[in-house]
Amino acid sequence: MGQRRLYVVRGAAKNGTITYKCPTADWALRKLRDLTAAGRQNITVTDPDGTPLTEADLVGIVEGSGAAPTEDVIPAAP
Repeated sequence: MGQRRLYVVRGAAKNGTITYKCPTADWALRKLRDLTAAGRQNITVTDPDGTPLTEADLVGIVEGSGAAPTEDVIPAAP
């Protein structure tokens, strides 16, 4: 059985580093936004191949996947 391929989201906290291993880009996007909202520093996101990603990259992956977008990605009504 092969190793599961995960998105990794890391951010610095007072007592060390917080690491989330996310099975989907949608989950990684939510965790990135959680860390940002919590005021964490030095947040990094890597895809399953180890390539660094930005929030915009994750949004593009989520929107292009056919999955239902998270509430944060849905534009507000005028």
